[in-house]
Amino acid sequence: MEEKQKLSGTFSAQSDDSQPVSLRERKKRLAQATIEETALRLFQQQGYEQTSIQDIADAVMMSSRTFFRYFTSKEEVLFAPMRAIMSDGLRFLERVAPTESPHAALRATFEELASLYQQQRASFLLHYQVAMQIPSVVPIYLAVLIETELALCDALCSHLETATNRNQIRFLVALYMTALRVALEEWLEQEAQGDLVSLLHGYLDSFSSLPTMPRRNDPSPQRTSER
Repeated sequence: MEEKQKLSGTFSAQSDDSQPVSLRERKKRLAQATIEETALRLFQQQGYEQTSIQDIADAVMMSSRTFFRYFTSKEEVLFAPMRAIMSDGLRFLERVAPTESPHAALRATFEELASLYQQQRASFLLHYQVAMQIPSVVPIYLAVLIETELALCDALCSHLETATNRNQIRFLVALYMTALRVALEEWLEQEAQGDLVSLLHGYLDSFSSLPTMPRRNDPSPQRTSER
């Protein structure tokens, strides 16, 4: 549940687009965008490890103390947009009808995620290019995906009537996340050309032969074999 709260908190901090945005919030978003753009430029010019938070703060003419009002670390600058989109996917999932099957709910959610990535292709291509050049941050990239898997698993188990076996749901979420990761990496390696959603569809279609999740009170395979 901690992962779900962390992701939800990340998205909440970005503000709900359905609500009027205050002047203060607009200034905050502008400052975050400026810091992010400047940091990425410095990472490319100087190298990620060689760029300090003070370097970023100096480049945007603010103190390092002010920097920490917007980001907690260099890693957050690099992965905040990714976490925001994953949080958006979590919120999308929680609006799915409780009677939906886990497969249907996850397919709709991951198609939404792919669409969101595609809408911001230039930004994510740059983030990906910087991140993949830095061996020390690749584990963080994978950790964000695992963090999201756990949050999605919690959301499915608490929201869907048919999501009663947590271990099976966690495995199913991992399959969908792997499909998204492979589709994303293939898309970004091709300079984000083409249709990411269609690319994802190709991988998701291979799941059609997988069994559906058992409903509540269905006997487990172990119990059936014992009989």
